Amino acid sequence: MYPVFWTKQARDLYISLLQYLKEEVSTDIAVDLDEKIEKLEARLSRFRYFCSPSSKAPQYRRCVISKNTSVIVEIRGPMVFIIAVIDNRRANLYF
Repeated sequence: MYPVFWTKQARDLYISLLQYLKEEVSTDIAVDLDEKIEKLEARLSRFRYFCSPSSKAPQYRRCVISKNTSVIVEIRGPMVFIIAVIDNRRANLYF
């Protein structure tokens, strides 16, 4: 098993996204996203190369959660770091 860590920035973005979804969209959608992220963390702890490498920044890997949301991870030795939670509809540094 590989340890999975969140950066502060990624955790803050994720919490903000969940709050937005809960308040502006639907509690069910927020809960669904949270469950998908938990499943991803479990998969990454077993298969750290589970997600596809980024074409723009190969040190990062992109895990697509939904059509609107992806998680960016970085592998550092035996550890997996969640770097960012991003909106797939917006320009970003990772893909």
